[in-house]
Amino acid sequence: MFDKSLRLKGLIIVISIFLLGCSTLEKNLLFQKNIKNEDQKKLKIEKQVLPVDERKILKDIEKSLENITVNIAKLSYENTKTFEKISAKVNKLEATVTSLQITLVNKEETNKKVVNQSNSMIQLGREDYQAAFELLKEGDYETARNSFIAFIELYQDSEFIDDAKYWLAETYYAQRAYAKALEEFESIQIQFPDSGKIPETILKTGFCYFELDDFEQAKEILNLVTRQYPNTSVARLAVQKLKTINSASQ
Repeated sequence: MFDKSLRLKGLIIVISIFLLGCSTLEKNLLFQKNIKNEDQKKLKIEKQVLPVDERKILKDIEKSLENITVNIAKLSYENTKTFEKISAKVNKLEATVTSLQITLVNKEETNKKVVNQSNSMIQLGREDYQAAFELLKEGDYETARNSFIAFIELYQDSEFIDDAKYWLAETYYAQRAYAKALEEFESIQIQFPDSGKIPETILKTGFCYFELDDFEQAKEILNLVTRQYPNTSVARLAVQKLKTINSASQ
């Protein structure tokens, strides 16, 4: 009897322990499930928030890149305009220097030719030539051109005929009629190979090719000037123009 009572108590204790363990296990499982659900909720929230943040960052980067691209384009445009302005100033200064240097040469040549003149017809031609040249210096290119053309037709035997043809070509060059100027400069080299204007004529031929965007031909002629007339004003002008061509070609 005592044994049965003892076994019954032991069985009750075992069952109680088992039930208590099941309850604890169930609670642990429920707790873990709740934690898992919470983690899943947090993950869902993170998944919802993260793409939004990434899109914002991406948009900010794209906007920055767009601004940088616009600024680069703006700077490139401004640099191009600046280069064009500088080139225009350089060309203007070159033209002024050329005109002053060639005017000085022309004055010296004119004085030399006057010494050899005795014929009154040639003296008259000198006055007409000088009048046309003054018009050119004043920038009245149209009137100067007509005056030089008239001089050339009237004074074929004048010692100033080659000078007149040269300055006729200069009137075209000054008004950017580069093809016509080139034609006139080249004709002087053929008609008057011994003229004192040949160095300047070859130089301006190279200038014309440059203005007509034929850089290779321009470089060939300007290099010829530097070789044939070293240490002269035309050679220095040729070197300056070659630098301009090289800069434009880069």
